[in-house]
This record gives sequence, structure tokens and C-alpha cells, in this order.
Amino acid sequence: MAIIGVGQMGAAVAGNLLRSGVPTTLFDLRGPDSVPEVLRPRLADAKWAKNAAEAAAASRVVITALPRPEHVSAAFEKPGGILEGFQAGTTWIEHSTTDFQNTIRVKGLVEEKGGYAVEAPLTGGMQILREGKMVTLVGADPKVFEGTIADLISLSAPRIVRCGEFGHATIIKIFSNILCAVHDVAMGETLCVAKKAGLDMKLVFDAMRVSSGNSFCWETEVPLTLKGEYDPNFTAEMMAKDLSLGLELGKRYGVPQRINQHVADIYQECIEKYGPMEGSTIPVKLVEDNSGVRLCEGNGSAGDAFKDWSYTTEINDGSYTVVHQDMKNPYTQGAWVKKQ
Repeated sequence: MAIIGVGQMGAAVAGNLLRSGVPTTLFDLRGPDSVPEVLRPRLADAKWAKNAAEAAAASRVVITALPRPEHVSAAFEKPGGILEGFQAGTTWIEHSTTDFQNTIRVKGLVEEKGGYAVEAPLTGGMQILREGKMVTLVGADPKVFEGTIADLISLSAPRIVRCGEFGHATIIKIFSNILCAVHDVAMGETLCVAKKAGLDMKLVFDAMRVSSGNSFCWETEVPLTLKGEYDPNFTAEMMAKDLSLGLELGKRYGVPQRINQHVADIYQECIEKYGPMEGSTIPVKLVEDNSGVRLCEGNGSAGDAFKDWSYTTEINDGSYTVVHQDMKNPYTQGAWVKKQ
């Protein structure tokens, strides 16, 4: 097994493979420095290749987990790239969130070499990927996917959704991320109004969880912002990239996207003010700064309530459910439980 691109996603996938005893060869332009510090112990038994071609030549399955379409193209086509070492019969698994037309183009290059392609973008949050409980959106010929490839992907993402034609899974993943971006912007406005109105912020968090405005982002990112943190292991730059890809799809199919364009503009403002490597929840800080309030400070702040907080997820009747850990949860105790 080879993994090209060993940042947040690639390193987590590599850790899951190695934990299950799958020999894994890694390559990243930054080498081991690309691996998030918290994941480095998990990759101690991995081999590192001198380039992508060497990694591909040593493997019958090649995974790419790269930031942008141009990075995927370069990883395959530049000197020392994947195609130089790619062998007939090898399967390419694409975990990157990228342009679906470029993914289809690269699929053609792989097939010209006698290989196979599986589109498998991952979704559900980096914390869940590290646990090996991610969701994968799959576009692939079932004859290619079923069996060994499905088993390998399941070590990181056992919750598999088959999305039809190759390329369709990427479109779903792009707009899943865009919906999160919209929620992040709206969350900031909601939280800052509630704070300035004098509400208790833990109560606001808990009340919204059982209201119609709830979302995955509300449940997993509000606890961070109430501690003064804005990084759910995904950068503002990456979110802006996904917004750009979604806007391009809208132009291609003649669909106006006024909300998504507005959100893209807000992310660009955040990048210019705070930098591209800030976390993707940074629009909340922009609202804080513009309204003169700090969610993590003063009366009604709730940072201490989330000091040891973490979460996992479950699939309930086809819906993605967040399960909170290490926080006082009013919905698992007292009067609420008795009424159920």
C-alpha cells in the first residue's frame, strides 16, 4: 500500500492501515514534517519513499490524499510521479476532495497503464477518521471496489455510501463541505447575538441541539469556539478551495449560488485578515471581532464545560449522529431522562 500526501488525512489513513498490520509506504513533498505531531507515533513503522514513483512501484494499491486538483495532477504526471512507477493491475484510490473532471481525466491515465480507479472522498471529521469510523463516498465499478479494496478502505471508513458514477461522489463531498461553511458563518452570527443578549452559552448550545437549527457543525465546532478555538483540523484555505470548486460546478450547470458566493467572500476576508492556515471555523472569530465580543469570556461563557470534551459518531437510521463525551449532558440525566 502506498499513500501520496501525508497531511491530516493521509497520515490518519496511514495510521489506520498500520494499526491493522498493512505494510504502508509513504511519500509527501515535505517528508515526515508533513505529518501532524499527534499522529507521528502511529506512523513509526511506515516506510518513506524518495518520490511518488518509488512508492507506486512498491505497491499494488496507491492512495492519494492531496489538497487541490493541481496537486493530484502533479503527483501523477511530474517527473518522479506516480505514473512512472504505476504497474498494470494496480488500483488508485482517490481520497482527495478535488475537481471531479480532473479526477475523471486522471482515471483515464491510470486505465491507460492497465490500472483501476476508485473515487472515495472521506467525510465526517478528522477526529472520527483517526478512530477509523469515517464515512466514504464511493464512485467505482463494483468489480473493482468489492473485496480487497473495500476492506482496505473500511479500516478508515467502514460507513460506505455508493454514489453511482465515477465523479459523483466528489460532487457530493464538495457540497457537504460547503454546507458546513454556510453553517460556520451563520453560527458566528447566532452565537454573538446570544452572547450580547446575555444568554448562558452552554444553554444555547444544548437548546439548539434539540432544535430545528441543529447541524453537525453546531455540535462539533461550537464547543471549540466557546473555548476560543477555531480549528477542527481543517483550514480556512481548504474550505475556500471547496467553495471555489462548488461555485465552478454551479457555473458549469447554470445554477446561481448567491449564498455560497457570499460565504466564499467571507472566507476570503478571513484569510486576508487571519491567514490561510487558520481553522475553518474562523468566520466565527470574524463576527466576534466585528461585534466586539468574546464568546469564551465574561458572564455566561461556557469554556469550562468543554474543557475535556470530545465526541464520536454513530449512524442512526441513516443519519449521522454526534455522541458527546466528557461534558455535562442534560439529555442523558435528570428530568429529561425521566420524561423519555
